[in-house]
Amino acid sequence: MTTRLGVVALAGPDHGGTYQYTLSMLHGLQHTKGFDITLYGDPSNPDFVKLGFRIVEMAESRGRQMMALAADRAHIGLPDPFAAEDVLLAPIYCLALLHTPKPFAYTLHDLQENYYPENFSRWQRAWRYQVHARLLSKAHRVICESEHVKADIVRSFDVESERAAVIPAPPQREFLTQQIGSQLQAVRDRLHLPERFLFYPAQFWVHKNHLRLLEAFRQVVSGVPDLTLVLTGKKRDEYQSVMNAVDRLGLKAQVLHLGYIERDDLQAIYQLATALVMPSLFESVSIPIYEAFQVGTPVIASGVLAIPEQVGDAALLFDPISVESIRDAILSIVGDAEMAQVLGKRGRARMLAMTPERYGGQLQRLLGELQGQ
Repeated sequence: MTTRLGVVALAGPDHGGTYQYTLSMLHGLQHTKGFDITLYGDPSNPDFVKLGFRIVEMAESRGRQMMALAADRAHIGLPDPFAAEDVLLAPIYCLALLHTPKPFAYTLHDLQENYYPENFSRWQRAWRYQVHARLLSKAHRVICESEHVKADIVRSFDVESERAAVIPAPPQREFLTQQIGSQLQAVRDRLHLPERFLFYPAQFWVHKNHLRLLEAFRQVVSGVPDLTLVLTGKKRDEYQSVMNAVDRLGLKAQVLHLGYIERDDLQAIYQLATALVMPSLFESVSIPIYEAFQVGTPVIASGVLAIPEQVGDAALLFDPISVESIRDAILSIVGDAEMAQVLGKRGRARMLAMTPERYGGQLQRLLGELQGQ
């Protein structure tokens, strides 16, 4: 018997990590059996079209979200857009789910506002709490990608532990096929990449911790003058503060900002990099770490929150609050080629084990639990 599964895929390419997560979930669902899958999202999205699922157009503006939340709180039922489905799965939150009797699971990616409330307005914190409190009161399962986030959900919303499923999504797999030498050299020449460099691809948000990284890097280059720090990210948020720090620390010749990078070039940069450095103060799952792992680039990263769980023994961890700890980790990785090679191999092995087929099996079991509700 075939089960009608609706997948509420509202994230688009501008949503960054949640969009990549959505694509990973959709690829995983291609390895499930017994489901007639309908995608609720943007029918013009070429990534969705390539998957071959039936697509029903759906978007959820902030106004529609507020109406759905208000109606739910007032115990007013709205029309169910998912009436044709048996079970539902949502890779990001959707407030239309508050108005369906169908069993559903959705992914709660993180509760960063609990750790860095200063990065959110009072309204944003209240909104995020109300959204998840209401959805969690009706969801049959909530999905997260680490035990750390699961503990946050259980503690913050008094959710029964068995209702939270930890299912890490494998990243997109195009980086597993490595580029050849001539392709890499072409990218190196075009982007003026040096022979040895650390790579940090991140937007210029406060919690990405660029300023401490720069302080540590200044100490590193006093002894390793041929090393460069390569940054990406759009010129917004804290970009100017970071560039001012580059000037103040005398690092203009050692720091290269590339701006927005297309994926083919991004893969080449990972392959060419001496190491990925990830000093972020908050990550539930770091996509750049997975991307570096895929190409076998060694990783040094913050030893906080969910990152140790993500990397296992495949990265060198440091204290992101300590400039000296960041400095020492960088010096260790650039000064020990054997250790760098071992870490690179371990990271790639972790990615080879995280297959869409395995992920599909985990989703199959979760959906089976929903069917049994």
